[in-house]
Amino acid sequence: MNQAGKIFKVQIKGTKDKVFDKANKGQGRYMVTTASGTSKKMTIDCTKVDILAAYVEAIPTWYIIPCLEINQALRISLYAHNPSSKAKHEKYREAWDLFKTP
Repeated sequence: MNQAGKIFKVQIKGTKDKVFDKANKGQGRYMVTTASGTSKKMTIDCTKVDILAAYVEAIPTWYIIPCLEINQALRISLYAHNPSSKAKHEKYREAWDLFKTP
């Protein structure tokens, strides 16, 4: 709950290992599974979750991402090794101010 009394429902995920690919010039990325379920993966339900808090252990850093920014993806890529990156979710690195929103 923030100072304005708003309660946030947060889904917490984490990752520690880089995935390397040629398209990313060998830099690597951190994959975060945003889905849940064992037999059938389901995307995060934004009626039940407001924010995805994703922790990248190797850096260490947090991404505080509004659920609606995930766009029904089962996984997202984070480029935590490159804070100046123009990657889609980079603007949410350490975005704790989102919790100040009334």
